[in-house]
Amino acid sequence: DAGQSRSDASPAHKLADKIEAYLRQHYQSDVTNTTLAEEFHFHPNYIVRCMKESYHCTPMAYLHEYRIEQAKLLLIKTEWSIARIAEYIGFLNAPYFSNCFKAAIGMSPLRFRKQYSA
Repeated sequence: DAGQSRSDASPAHKLADKIEAYLRQHYQSDVTNTTLAEEFHFHPNYIVRCMKESYHCTPMAYLHEYRIEQAKLLLIKTEWSIARIAEYIGFLNAPYFSNCFKAAIGMSPLRFRKQYSA
């Protein structure tokens, strides 16, 4: 647990670590700032501020990056369709996932897969 290594961490850092762990566990679900606010009993703005302070990004940006990382692993390690991967990692539609992936990685999911399967 990341929280233990920073025992002197501020409450904001401790909360950010809990949010980070939650996002990694629930990345396949439809997580929103509202979901996080309900889960952790803090105002969404405070949650965003804590994450920015500790991880230099918003919870949604973190979630987005984590989903893309998971997609990269699935593209390399499985034969799953792009649509199946998109759905599995929590994207509601494949074209949107492909656009996000291309924006993040600089190439389409298909091209990414070909590059690593060659």
